[in-house]
Amino acid sequence: MDRISIATINFNGAEKTIILLDSLKNQSVKDFQMIVVDNNSDKYDYARLENWILNNSPDVFLFKNAVNSGFAGGSNYGINKALKAGADWVVLLNNDTWVESDFIERLKPELEHKEGIIGLPLDEGDGHISFGGCLQWLKPTLTHGHGYVKGEKTTKVNFKYAIGGGMAVSKDVFRKIGVFDENYFLYFEDADFSFRAWKANVPIEYLRLPIVKHAQSSSAAKLGSPTLLRLHYRNALYFNMKHGPVWVQFMLLPWSWLILTKQAIKIVFNYHVEESKAIIKGVLDFYYQRYGKI
Repeated sequence: MDRISIATINFNGAEKTIILLDSLKNQSVKDFQMIVVDNNSDKYDYARLENWILNNSPDVFLFKNAVNSGFAGGSNYGINKALKAGADWVVLLNNDTWVESDFIERLKPELEHKEGIIGLPLDEGDGHISFGGCLQWLKPTLTHGHGYVKGEKTTKVNFKYAIGGGMAVSKDVFRKIGVFDENYFLYFEDADFSFRAWKANVPIEYLRLPIVKHAQSSSAAKLGSPTLLRLHYRNALYFNMKHGPVWVQFMLLPWSWLILTKQAIKIVFNYHVEESKAIIKGVLDFYYQRYGKI
């Protein structure tokens, strides 16, 4: 029987993380391991999380990261711990998600006789359920796909990536392509991971059930809007440079100059100045190869 490890990251979000852990504590099938990586939260948030685990779910493994290494680094930390513990599948869930009591009961038979990357459906609370993310070249953001086709798989014509907030990865995938690229820190790392997997002929599939409930952007919002914009633009350029076809490589320089020109004009006219400065910094970060945490 496949061994499942669920890993999540906490960064000053103990209240949300506890809701997720509570939903996992109440699973009808308890044959899984739970790992929480704390991304160097403040001492009060960490203490709250640690105390809840000790008093309510002591079988949860809590690890404190010495630094905030973002989604990519925090996930890698949890993945490595899970693999060392003998996991056959590593399930990544955002800490601002929660699941129904039959989540593991429904998930286990879906993973049997499968391999590769499995995208889990995310109920985003706005009437939409996301089944993978949609790849768009020369765009600062990526969108989620809300349509599902039974047995759908990622193809070159219709590339979809498994969303990092809810995905299951078999152990052989990490041996084949490695873990998340920590240069991203946050945003685009899941698209990068799926794209590398697809190029290595790793199957990527999407489930219709079980659904993961997701409250969007609760942890990312703590970084502040300008910082998020800076990350988006830097990482978009980095992703397009790494994986874009020839025409994207050709357009990368003019696209970045167009971004800089547009933001400079906004600053001159005193329109959303802080946001524009952050976007310019993101573009310069890319050209000066300032990756990872800002």
